[in-house]
Amino acid sequence: MSLVGCPRLLRWLAWLAIFSTCKAAPKAPSQPSAAASNFEPIVIRFSDPGNGGTSVFAYARHEGIFERELAKVNAKIEWVPGAQAFSANFDAMNAGAINASGGAISPIVGALSHNLKFKIFSIADPAAMNQAGILVPATSTIKDVRELVGKRVAVNLAAHGDYMLLKALANANVPASAVERVNIQPPDAAAAFATGKIDAWSTFGVFYNTAVRNGARVLLTESDIHSDDVSITAANVEILEKNPAAFQEFIRITSQLVDLAHRSPELFQNVFTDKGPNALAGDDLRLAVEYARELPKPRVPTAADRGRVANVAKIFVANKSIDRDIAVDEIVFDVDEAARRKGLAP
Repeated sequence: MSLVGCPRLLRWLAWLAIFSTCKAAPKAPSQPSAAASNFEPIVIRFSDPGNGGTSVFAYARHEGIFERELAKVNAKIEWVPGAQAFSANFDAMNAGAINASGGAISPIVGALSHNLKFKIFSIADPAAMNQAGILVPATSTIKDVRELVGKRVAVNLAAHGDYMLLKALANANVPASAVERVNIQPPDAAAAFATGKIDAWSTFGVFYNTAVRNGARVLLTESDIHSDDVSITAANVEILEKNPAAFQEFIRITSQLVDLAHRSPELFQNVFTDKGPNALAGDDLRLAVEYARELPKPRVPTAADRGRVANVAKIFVANKSIDRDIAVDEIVFDVDEAARRKGLAP
């Protein structure tokens, strides 16, 4: 249902459940308090979450939640239009138009190989792995990953689609060199797939769901490949170092929003509109509600998480998706340790 059309009481109760205040939907951002002046000012320019579906950020934007809470640590947030794929936003990130975004481990690794100054500051357990995978046209004779040998497969190189294909091929003992990886960003790959210019497509999220709805056949899902490429949030290193407490707060707010999504997943769908091409309906809406009910909670990366990051980097360098080894410390940022060094606490 559309949050715009929800009763004011429902929005008030949702906000109360998160922060135990009587503030209802959206108000002007809070002004920094005297205590906030202890923190260096930053502006987080986050990739726009759209109308909801697979994250908590559209609801948070509608309610002004991050605006209010981040003000306590002298931070602001701006929502910047972008593609619904981390790797498709590289130009905006390099230009500084976007300095924080959700995504997966793989595109961060790929971006760092091209000198993007981002690091992962939060990570979550695997989720929605049945909404990503390798697709073939309905009329394709391909029945098994081994039959991709000699075929053209669309991937976003050194990002999530590329990782899933490489992992699937490795599991099947098929050398990556036996398959032609065609580097196309997901928004453009949809047209190439629909017109038969590629034999298969390794993709995810709305691109995967739309293709399946339009008749694509699932060769395998990400849940079949024992993926290490889990969800993350990353930001520009400069603002992470400048005010790590803001990103501790970011993780805390997101975690509380996930708790609410588990209880009331419908709140997070069709946040700004329930009509038109950006609205979910039917099976897409049902899947999004199911996903929101099981969203994993973010955390500062642990030692085990750092192992996942290392595994993703290793498969990329082994298959020449990136041209150099990248140490985990170049990829992961510990906001807790950084805040301690600066003597900060949110």
